[in-house]
Amino acid sequence: MTANALALDAGGVRRAGLVYMITGFAVFLLMGLLGLVMRLAHAGWLTVSADLFYRVMTLHGSGMIAATMLAAMGGLAIVLGKTTPLSVRWLWIGFAIYFLGAGLVIAATMIGRLATGWTVLYPLPFAGKTWGLGAALLMYGAYACVGVGFLLYCVNILQATSRASGGLGRALGWRYLFSGGRDTRDPLPTPAALAGTVVALDGILAVACGVVYLVAPFIGPRSPADQVDPLIAKNVLMLFGHTLANLTIYLAAGCVYVTLPAYAGREWKTTWPVVLALNLVIVLVVTPVFHHLYQDFAQPMALHFIGQIGSYAVAIPAVVVTIVGALALVYRSEFRWSVPSILIALGLWGWVIGGFGAVLDGTIGINQVMHNTLWVPAHFHTYYLLGAASFVIAYFYHVTAELSGRSERAVSRWAAWLFGVGAAGFLLMFYVSGANGVPRRFAVHLPQWQGWAKIAVPFVIVEAIGLGWITLEILARLGPAWRSSREVT
Repeated sequence: MTANALALDAGGVRRAGLVYMITGFAVFLLMGLLGLVMRLAHAGWLTVSADLFYRVMTLHGSGMIAATMLAAMGGLAIVLGKTTPLSVRWLWIGFAIYFLGAGLVIAATMIGRLATGWTVLYPLPFAGKTWGLGAALLMYGAYACVGVGFLLYCVNILQATSRASGGLGRALGWRYLFSGGRDTRDPLPTPAALAGTVVALDGILAVACGVVYLVAPFIGPRSPADQVDPLIAKNVLMLFGHTLANLTIYLAAGCVYVTLPAYAGREWKTTWPVVLALNLVIVLVVTPVFHHLYQDFAQPMALHFIGQIGSYAVAIPAVVVTIVGALALVYRSEFRWSVPSILIALGLWGWVIGGFGAVLDGTIGINQVMHNTLWVPAHFHTYYLLGAASFVIAYFYHVTAELSGRSERAVSRWAAWLFGVGAAGFLLMFYVSGANGVPRRFAVHLPQWQGWAKIAVPFVIVEAIGLGWITLEILARLGPAWRSSREVT
């Protein structure tokens, strides 16, 4: 591929990536409104039927994960497209299939009345009292589309980074890694490219598990509800869904590796600890899944040990690469506070606190008490909303400013802080509720549980104001950014 062709391809990648980000961000905002509806219901300030609540809960859970991941996929594609010849055609094909899945989720829940929760835990989809088999099939089709769309994206990334580096081993920096950092004959991948390769490998594995879960009930002469062992189905489902959710933050971290240096005035270099940590992620990102299986007494004991060890070990790469790396990058630099850099700082905080909450939940003794309380939504929302989503929004704001040439105003920083303060207060009430034993997945809260939700709602409003302000500024830049993305650079 010629240099000019690569440049033209980079422009195509930018446009595709922007569409991924715009679509994902729009759905993210919509899913946030559904979250507010549930908090208002828990506070006793809004009456919602149990049927509608669980349909909203199902749509919010699956839609929020899919939306944030889609936006993160677009951001990382733009980052990698500057130096790596990604296939624009396959980016668009993957997007079309993925977006179809998002539409099917809405159809299954809002039209088909499916109310199983995002897990669609087998055999519940086939035993619904308020929904029919058609709704279950729509949801399975939706997850299949999301899986196939993400699979095409992962294959595209893996192919591109491997070709650019001269092989998968070089794309993962193995010669450098296994020599203890002494062998530098191969050009080292950037941290973003390394993160992309790691995500692609784990993404392919996760989708393979998803195929088993989604297809198995329909193989054979028996009815779908009698086709699969429910315990095996749950294990495979968690490997699929939980792994995809976890990979979102590594997609988003790939964007951080190029965004934060722009505000610190330093390059984020590929060092031996970075290569080691991200290679460990290939294995470690799938092991915490098993802490969601502790409640199943029939599970093999070995899976419980893997779950606890994995829940602890997966924190090490995050700390070594992103948290410590970011602090080292900022330390004694001419750091510039702005909307993206504030959001990244919030994201680092969210990743640490949410990860610590996950480690506690991954401890078997604590899990037996806390797992079916609001502690689980607390840790998940923290590293997803104040972690992955903050990283993605930071890059979206950054790239639209960069492409449009429009700088932010000093007052705009207040938007990022409002978002952070609002989100922190909202999430704290989840933790307090969980610590006091308030159960999760309950449509109606008893009066003694409602106080914490009532405190949370004003914080959600503050968060929404900050997020709305950021959204308006991004929208103002989108037109010029899109026109600039067409230019050959």
